[in-house]
Amino acid sequence: MKNNKALLTIFLIVFIDLIGFGIILPLLPFIAEKYQANPAQIGFLTATYSFFQLLAAPVLGRLSDRYGRKKILILSQLGSAIGYVLLGIANSLPILFLSRIIDGITGGNISIAQAYIADVTDKKDRARGMGLIGAAFGLGFIFGPAIGGALSKISYSTPAFLAAFVSLLTIISTSLFLKEKVNLKKATHSKKTEFNLKEFKKILQIPNFVILVLIFFLINLAFSLTQGNLALWTEKTFGYDVSKNGFIFAYIGILAVLVQAAFLPFLIKKLNESAILKIAAFNLFLSFLLIFLAKNEIIFYLALTFMPLGNGLANPSIQAIASEDVKKEKYGETLGFLQSAGSLGRILGPIIGGELFYIFGKDIPFGFSAIILFIVFLITLKAFKK
Repeated sequence: MKNNKALLTIFLIVFIDLIGFGIILPLLPFIAEKYQANPAQIGFLTATYSFFQLLAAPVLGRLSDRYGRKKILILSQLGSAIGYVLLGIANSLPILFLSRIIDGITGGNISIAQAYIADVTDKKDRARGMGLIGAAFGLGFIFGPAIGGALSKISYSTPAFLAAFVSLLTIISTSLFLKEKVNLKKATHSKKTEFNLKEFKKILQIPNFVILVLIFFLINLAFSLTQGNLALWTEKTFGYDVSKNGFIFAYIGILAVLVQAAFLPFLIKKLNESAILKIAAFNLFLSFLLIFLAKNEIIFYLALTFMPLGNGLANPSIQAIASEDVKKEKYGETLGFLQSAGSLGRILGPIIGGELFYIFGKDIPFGFSAIILFIVFLITLKAFKK
């Protein structure tokens, strides 16, 4: 693969960034409870980040097209650092919300990193390059929650301050080691970087892009429907405690890394991205269907094996297909818009999933997610016939 050094640099930056994110994410509900937040307020706190990311990701992507990936990535990382510091010093619920709003507004790190990968790869290697982001995610979610859980025994502020320090490390790493790949002179003077409705419509006219946006939204919706309920489901079904649920997330993270590092590169040599996306959609459907049907731990862990297999193939395939027919000066905005669709799914999912869980029972969210993912599989069969 060409530009291996550039890809390794962006991988390490995203990995460090995701460790910071992973440190904080599992602790947010407990930090909020400290200030007498009720379940509804905790749900809104979780959704706040995704909501503001939905609004800001395409804008940050467009700015990175115009002013360069490096500058906007540093700005995004600085916002994360400020958000974590506010989280650490928070003495009230409004300050907690402010910390998540700031982090959400500047939380375009991933879409900008994806745009950078699109800059330095050709169509042949793009899905494999995008897979590095997934590997960074997997590693971040293996180490981050474990570190956060250990430090929370000191205080809830300690993990927040460590996450802020980690964000500062990403700023330094980006400043020193990441080379700008966007032609700033060309991008700055190009009319194609102007913000207007006409340019937005052009993005929607990219072949299959609306379909990809719909698929990405539905996948994120299906995951978010069950994400907050999985620990409760394992507790009610198998009597799992916090430590056993931590093992589940570590197992998923390890498999995600293996999929991105070994299985995805193997498949790319044999199949195109459209075929890989179909395989991914079917694996995701199978995973949630098996959890819905699971009555013993063997079936459950089989389901958990299909989950990172499907997700690890789906995300890089979608991002690679989305950038195929896009000019370089549009990568940031296009992938940012895709991330906004994912954010919308992550906003709606926990709300719908919580209602299904408490009204209809613990298995229903997983059954509903399986139906959504089967629809995704049918969409991929119809939209991508090659």
